[in-house]
Amino acid sequence: MEAALNLLTQIHLLVLLGCSLLLPRPTTSATAGNHTAPMPLSSCLPDQASSLLRLKRSFVTTNYSTVAFRSWRAGTDCCRWAGVRCSSNSDDGGGRVTSLDLSDQGLESGGLDPAIFHLSSLERLNLAYNDFNGSQLPSSGFERLANLTHLNLSTSSFSGQVPASGIGGLTSLVSLDLST
Repeated sequence: MEAALNLLTQIHLLVLLGCSLLLPRPTTSATAGNHTAPMPLSSCLPDQASSLLRLKRSFVTTNYSTVAFRSWRAGTDCCRWAGVRCSSNSDDGGGRVTSLDLSDQGLESGGLDPAIFHLSSLERLNLAYNDFNGSQLPSSGFERLANLTHLNLSTSSFSGQVPASGIGGLTSLVSLDLST
């Protein structure tokens, strides 16, 4: 009787092992340390990479900002760049930048480059704690970011009035931080 139970247990384990081998395995993942994270389903679209590289060139290069943009290299997938997140939505083809977080990167610029407004799928934009040297926010362009829900430009040394025609027209905006 005990031998029969052992045999049944072994058969049961073999069946479970066989079934687990038949299950589909994820093919789009990367391992970082002990964690497996999903990879973007699509690559960055060329126009998105081009706009991001133009934005990068608009900043004064310092030792600190060089670190911030270390992964931002032409010919690489911008969806994998530091601070960049892209859509993997198959409905829109994916590869569109939906989030850009360059907060507290020691970036310096004489103004916000219009290249940012070519990222029309942006939902989140965070440029807080950088130095825009007292420049004014562009009077137009923000209205092109119709999907923007979160905008953080706090402690970024912008001056002047908030452009009502641009930022005021962001009907999806849930969070706006222009403090300090």
